[in-house]
Formats: sequence, C-alpha cells, structure tokens
Amino acid sequence: MRKIIITISVLVIAVFAAVWLYFSNISASESTTEKAFNAIPADASLIFEYKNESSYYDIFKDFTLFKDVLGEDIMKHLTALKNTFIDDAGFNEALFASELYFSIHQTSKNQADVLIIAPLKNKQLELSQEGINNLKQKFKVTEKLLDKTTLYTLTFNNQSKFYFTLAKTVWIGSFNENLVQKAVLESSNKKQKFFKGESFSSVRNKNAIANLYINYPNLASFLAGFSKKDKPAETENLKTFPAFSSLNINYQKNAFMFSGITELEQKGSYPALFLKQQSGKCTLLDLVPFDAASYLFYLVSNQQTFQNDLNTLFEKRKEIGKRKSQLQNISETHSINIEKEFPVVLGKEFGCIQVASGNKIGIIKTTNTGRLSFILSTISTSINSKISRFDDSDLLYYHLGDPFKGFRRPYYAIIENHLLVSNNMQALNGFLKNYEEQDFLSRTDKNLQFQQYLSNQGNIFYFLHNSNAKAVVKSYLSSKANKQFKGEEFGWKNVYGISIQFSADKDKFFTNLYMSKVPELEDVNPQADSLLLDSLLK
Repeated sequence: MRKIIITISVLVIAVFAAVWLYFSNISASESTTEKAFNAIPADASLIFEYKNESSYYDIFKDFTLFKDVLGEDIMKHLTALKNTFIDDAGFNEALFASELYFSIHQTSKNQADVLIIAPLKNKQLELSQEGINNLKQKFKVTEKLLDKTTLYTLTFNNQSKFYFTLAKTVWIGSFNENLVQKAVLESSNKKQKFFKGESFSSVRNKNAIANLYINYPNLASFLAGFSKKDKPAETENLKTFPAFSSLNINYQKNAFMFSGITELEQKGSYPALFLKQQSGKCTLLDLVPFDAASYLFYLVSNQQTFQNDLNTLFEKRKEIGKRKSQLQNISETHSINIEKEFPVVLGKEFGCIQVASGNKIGIIKTTNTGRLSFILSTISTSINSKISRFDDSDLLYYHLGDPFKGFRRPYYAIIENHLLVSNNMQALNGFLKNYEEQDFLSRTDKNLQFQQYLSNQGNIFYFLHNSNAKAVVKSYLSSKANKQFKGEEFGWKNVYGISIQFSADKDKFFTNLYMSKVPELEDVNPQADSLLLDSLLK
C-alpha cells in the first residue's frame, strides 16, 4: 500500500512538474516575443507577422499580391534576404520557427522601407553567431559598435546593403540603417507603443498562419507623407479613428482576406458611438453608382440613442453651444421646431460616396419621405424640379455628425426613401441620372465577385475602387509618388479594390478586411463589366 501511495505521489509531482515546465516555457516564449514587438518603432502603421516555417512558404509560394502592393524593389530585397537567412542551411536553424515581424516605416518624404524583427531564444542566439560567421565566408560583412551591440552590414553583389544586429534576444534588420538604429533604441523600452493600453499577447492570435496589425492614426501620417497636400482631407477619417486592429489571415489565392478585432483607444470619439449600436444589413450598397471611387457608410440600430450620444460628443468637443444656437435660429427663421421634426425622419443608414471626378455625395436613408420633403421645403430654396438647396448651414452635421461636416449648405434631392446631398449640382445630377438608368456598381460582374466575400452586416463600411479612384489618387499623391504608383515597379493596376467593415461587438469592433486582384477574364463575363471607367481615366 505504501508503495502505491509513493508511486501515486511521484506521478502527481511529475505531472505538476511537467505542467509547470510547459507553462513556464510558454511564458518565456511570450516574454521574448513581447520584447521583440516592443522594439518596433512607435511610428509603425502596418505590421505583418508570420512564423518562419516551411508550411507558410508552401501556402504562399504562388501568391503575387505582395509584389503588387509592396513593389518590385522591396520584393527583390525580401527574396534576397530569404535566400540568405532562411533558405541557407548556415543560418536557417537560428531563425527556424521564430516569429518574423515586418513593419513599414516612412524614412523620408515619398520614401518608405521595411524593418524586420525576430525574437530569439538562447539556443538561437548561439546559432545566430555561428550563422554570422558563415555569412562572412560568402559575403562582404563589416561590423561596428552600435549602442553596446554590434551592427553588421552585409553587402550583396548588386551593392545593396542590409544592416542587422542582435540586441539581446531580438534580431533586427533593414536595408535602412536608421531604422535599425531606431529599433535598437526602442528595444530597451519595456512597453510597446503600437497597441495603446494593451499588451501584445492579449490581442495577438498566435495560432494564425499570419497576422496583420494596423494603427490607423499612424497610417494616416504614413499616407500623408506621400501627398502633395499639407493637410490632406483624404486621410482625415483615419486621423479621427483612434484605433488599432489585430487581424489574422484567411488564405485566398488572389486576395488579402483578414478578420479579427479593432479596439478604440479613445471611447469618446465619433466611431465609438457605433459600439452601442447593433450591426445590420447595409442597403445603401445597392445604390452606389458605377463610377464610385469610394464610399464610407454607417449604420445604427437605434437612432434616438445615436442622437443622444452624438450630443454628448458635441459637448465634449465644446460644440453644443453652436449646435443649440444654430438649430434655434433655423426654428425661429422658418417657424418650425427643427430639433423635434428632423430626427424622426432620419433612417438608420447614412454616409458619403466619392465619385471618380472627386465630387462627394452624401446619402441618408429616411423613414418618411413625404414628411421629409415637407420639412426640407420650409428650410430650403428650390433650384429646379428635382434639386433644392438648404437655406442654413450645418443641419446635417448637427444631426448625423462627422460624415456631413463638409456638407455645410448643400444642394439636395430626394429619390424614393433617400436624401441625397452634394456641394456640386453636377455631381447630384450625375447620381440622379445613374439612378434612373440603374447604373450601379453592384450590378457589374467584377463587383459581384468582390462582394461575395464580404459580409453585408456591420456598422461601418468602407470601400475603395482602385480603377475608379485613379483621378482622386493622382490629385492626392505628390508627382514623385504618383510616378512610382503608376510605374511598373508596383502592380496596383492589378488590384480591384479594398474593403474594410466594422461590426460592433460589445466594446470592440469585429473587423473584416479584404483586398483582391482584378478577377481573371475566365472568372467573369468581360462584356458585363463595360461600365467601369478604366478607359475614361487613362
């Protein structure tokens, strides 16, 4: 009996020891990974992560969208690095099964580069030193001291220089020396800057094939670095979206398909208003004209709750006084209680469409078209049989918020149960013509194929049509950036569009991001897509 008790005791101790060792190894691994992520400089906007295993390379060996988006030069650099550090037996073991992080940073005006970071365990550190010695036998490798670490410079046959170092348990490398230096300085920090207020391990899906991390305010600054405008309005929505996303990849042959969560850093922001709303089907997608360059739609489940929360936001912005004064002025001037009458005819969907010419059209679904027509007739001036213009400013902004800030005193038209507004009469007439002729983007074959991979449920819907946005992109980019964008270096002409959708999920947004190549000719009926503007905008 005593032997049985001793045996059981030994087994129990062994089990607890095994469990302790297992979780301590996990904890150590996560700590190493966290330190590596913390080394990424704070201005990173996009970070791509995958585990350095053969299965990843097998899955994506025929995937060409990376080259289209990153450009031929960066892809050649990354291929050279793979041949040198991953495929070469002398260095492969040092990085095998390590997470690799690729972050994109602006290095100067109209220029960007990639920083690569990998966490290393003690055994991998030893192997890395051996690997460096092997590299010295094959390439020209020089070294110098950098903040108590050794900075290695590897010169390839084409004279391209790759800089890398081992900063304690973190491998850091880039074709830009300044990026490596910034990362070395950051590596001593204990807190990461990318996910404000959140630990990296708490938002990361470590079981995914690959992950994508997005910091939206940083992305706005990054894109602005390629613009000819001092304060580009095109990135304003990103600047005012204080959030980060942690997304995992879902493989598709000719597309980036990611899903995951988005967290807001500031709960008192306009996007945060939609966290209190339930997601739903967006019917405005059916009315997008065939020449749309982009759209941004919003959906609420409870208009009254939204109005209350919007007023709270105006109080925070110290705009509530202006709102009250303006609505009171409208009511007194036109003898109508606009604050009582207008909200009840507002539907649950609204947003903005930008067409290929660059003009913008606001669209609002209504609950009572007849009542809306009467209300607006008392506070507007008729231009013709279809179009009128608001007599007063900011009515839409004070009832629906940020999407309508640019429509101060717009022209408007009503079709069925939708209110259309624009600062440009020609744009409004163009939309009405497309509506009458049923020329909608949703009826083109390529868009039908694109939309089949998207959910029609959500609260915030964004889409950019690459071909239709040519003129808009050209007006945004600097001449140097636009030349690169249109050149053979990049394959943006092969991209159909990009969509990102946010669905409220308690205190977070469930997020879907989708970017696809233009469908192959055999996948669609080429004659059915003749409405697209490729030929018009060349």
